[in-house]
Amino acid sequence: MIVANLLSQKPDNNSIPVDSGYVNVDGGKLFYEIAGKGENIVLLHDGMVNRQIWDDQFPLLAKNYRVVRYDRRGYGKSTDPLEKYSHIDDLNQVFIQLKVDKATIFGMSSGGRLAIDFTLTYPEKVKGLVLVGAVVSGFGYSSHMTTRGGYFNPAEYSDPIKVNIYFIMDDPYEIYSGNTKAKEKVMKLLPYLARENRVPTRPANKVAVRFLSEIKVPTLILVGEYDIPDVHAHAGVINAGIQNSKREIIPKSGHLIPIEQPGLFFDSVMSFLSKLSTQP
Repeated sequence: MIVANLLSQKPDNNSIPVDSGYVNVDGGKLFYEIAGKGENIVLLHDGMVNRQIWDDQFPLLAKNYRVVRYDRRGYGKSTDPLEKYSHIDDLNQVFIQLKVDKATIFGMSSGGRLAIDFTLTYPEKVKGLVLVGAVVSGFGYSSHMTTRGGYFNPAEYSDPIKVNIYFIMDDPYEIYSGNTKAKEKVMKLLPYLARENRVPTRPANKVAVRFLSEIKVPTLILVGEYDIPDVHAHAGVINAGIQNSKREIIPKSGHLIPIEQPGLFFDSVMSFLSKLSTQP
């Protein structure tokens, strides 16, 4: 069941009503927000910023769609995991309890990996995919990725807050160096960013990279011009594996496209959605 629908925010001239509450999952609860009416869109955040990665897009999309966003476990207002859990099962509970029969899923970074895994598990529930700086399970990462091109030594960063500050201010790929306003915006979110999470997740039943050809829904793949080469490689593999997919490079952006280039992002997404709306 859904824990009580907590809020119904009254709109001002620039906003729309937003309902929020919690979805109960095995061993925890997930904070969600819903706005708008129409076909469903579900927004999945990345591995650093919580649901707020979608702050620019959430109200705009809700003018024409029913939009759901939530914090995964260990992020934002959702509970921290206490034992092994499944992101796929959690997302399925969001669909069930919020009465989302079918949706276009936006997946940012690791949220994109989840979107792919969910689509392979529940293909009947997915109408389309928007994969933003996404990665795919089973493809792996280079040492360049793990060390961020030699700039980052994980052993030196035991504090998750310091890790977040590194990725916001110093990492050459997370946010393009020219996007100072984006860096400032994410720094303001620092108290709400990813917390340390040492509880492992249960893997998907399929190693996704081997089964990408099973995904038949229209798919838009967006990658920032200055994102790390590994993410570009993952995007290429996803594009090659999903027949009905299109890949676009967003200029003057690193990894966090929705915050760095919200206008270009929205233009690409709305063009994709307009074509998707003509399909059953």
